[in-house]
Amino acid sequence: MKRILWLPLVLAAVMFGCKHDIPQIPIDPNAPISEVDDCDPNTIYFQQQVLPIFQSSCAMPGCHDQATAEDGIVLDSYSSIMSSGEVVPGDLSDGDVYENITDSDPDDIMPPPPNDPLTSEQIQLIAGWIEQGAQNNSCESLSCDTINVAFSTHIEPFFVNSCEGCHSGPNPNAGLTLVTYDQIAGIALDGSLWNSVNGTGGFTLMPYNGTPLSDCKLVMLEKWIQNGAPND
Repeated sequence: MKRILWLPLVLAAVMFGCKHDIPQIPIDPNAPISEVDDCDPNTIYFQQQVLPIFQSSCAMPGCHDQATAEDGIVLDSYSSIMSSGEVVPGDLSDGDVYENITDSDPDDIMPPPPNDPLTSEQIQLIAGWIEQGAQNNSCESLSCDTINVAFSTHIEPFFVNSCEGCHSGPNPNAGLTLVTYDQIAGIALDGSLWNSVNGTGGFTLMPYNGTPLSDCKLVMLEKWIQNGAPND
């Protein structure tokens, strides 16, 4: 089977350290989202931290979205990810997702060149989520601060996880690159960003084929734009 996902040997040492049997945790791919009010800083939440990475860097047109389903694999939701068999809860040594995000072979890295690879932080989030049992969990307040909205803290991470997979590299979707502050601020100030995340003004709803932004994220984004999209 063709390799599926992402990037270099950032966490490869984990696989060659202490060897022991990791219990495989049975998971229902159709299990409802487990939501909590108080976020645990030691817990990785799938809906806020992991799913956006899959949707932006894997479930993009021509790869593992519903329309393309390369190699018969779709990676755009918890159900599709878990049903693919590419993630084994609690076990990093099984399932192709972790193998591919720690692969150093340019022929096997996903997304393949010339697409930009995942960051080390994104790899650590996915690895930690698998080790914690690959749960369909959620904690909205994890990233919700509608009072002290800052580009570096709230806006930039959203673009890294939800947009860069499609809008980076030498062939970005729609010819639009969204990596630097100036690129992001440009579409924020001309109104196209707001129309895109709301699907208004004739714009396609973004993230493309992904989960629409939560009310909290929309409020944060709106406030940042109304403040002039500062680089803070």
